[in-house]
Amino acid sequence: MASPRVRRGSVALLALAVLYVIAAQVGRGRLPDRIWMGAHYVENVQLLPTWRSLAEEGAFLLESGILLGSALVSTRRVALGLFLGSVAGIILGLLTGWGARAESLADPWVTLFRFTPALALLPLYVVWFGYGEASKVLLIATNVAVITLFGAHHGVRGVPRVYLDAAASLGASRWLRFRRIVLPAAFPSIFTSIRIAAGLAWVTIVVAELIDARMPSLGYLLALSGAYPRVPTMLIGIATVGGLVLVFDLLALLLHARATRWMGRAE
Repeated sequence: MASPRVRRGSVALLALAVLYVIAAQVGRGRLPDRIWMGAHYVENVQLLPTWRSLAEEGAFLLESGILLGSALVSTRRVALGLFLGSVAGIILGLLTGWGARAESLADPWVTLFRFTPALALLPLYVVWFGYGEASKVLLIATNVAVITLFGAHHGVRGVPRVYLDAAASLGASRWLRFRRIVLPAAFPSIFTSIRIAAGLAWVTIVVAELIDARMPSLGYLLALSGAYPRVPTMLIGIATVGGLVLVFDLLALLLHARATRWMGRAE
């Protein structure tokens, strides 16, 4: 959390920048024209659509198959990216949390990806894999892998050392200690990271689809509704994304519950 002095300084700098832009526009004689254009734009755009217009637009999007098709495309990308990223991240997290050598080898790369915004990799992935499914799915997988890696890593490192030492003194092998003590103890942290990653996966794909709006998807639908503009379509698209995020979160909770019961029976 920034200190009050830093916040006041930021507000002052922002105000100074706004005043500079206004002064520059007034000096060039452009501000009155731009104010008029903005007012004309707002006047001709339905900023708050009625319930009837929302219902009509929703019915059209459903009957035409546009909404369902767009949702399926985005959902497929998120599901595949979430699966690939979770598998890779959990395996790497367990390895780095359990083995000191694996941690020393992976730490520089993990740190690099941790502080690199996932969306900054989109141009590179487009160059490597082209436009289409591969670049977007791998972008999601990268973002998810970093999150689940840290979840699994900290879950393993959070196991009290006294439990491992006690099991070792009773003759438990390294693999048995990992399977019977470390893995069950790391489960809550792993599934918490999966829930977080599922939400961020949707953020990633929507922004990626907004940037690269080349085929029907929810991001493409939002970009199209903002370009024309069509506020009812935009609101329906946003609500659809929010609903799908909730569905993925509930699925993650269900998976957590089933995995917990399975681990209990295995014990």
